Amino acid sequence: MAPTRELAQQIQKVMPALGDYMKVKVHACIGGTSIRDDQRKLESGVHVVVGTPGRVNDMINCENLQTDSIKMFALDEADEMLS
Repeated sequence: MAPTRELAQQIQKVMPALGDYMKVKVHACIGGTSIRDDQRKLESGVHVVVGTPGRVNDMINCENLQTDSIKMFALDEADEMLS
């Protein structure tokens, strides 16, 4: 989870390079983009979800993002996110 859209998008761009040989599917759930696109992408299956708190919370509340299969959760800029 990242505090801003810009940071979430940067993370989304870096992740495929890190998992290039593993065919990692990454999606950024951020405000200012189509909720339907987020829903479709999550339904099709992704390995990594990057996002901002508001949109990730929306996806969880709408049951588009299932939290029972989360294996790792990371907060980027945790000091800013938790203050």
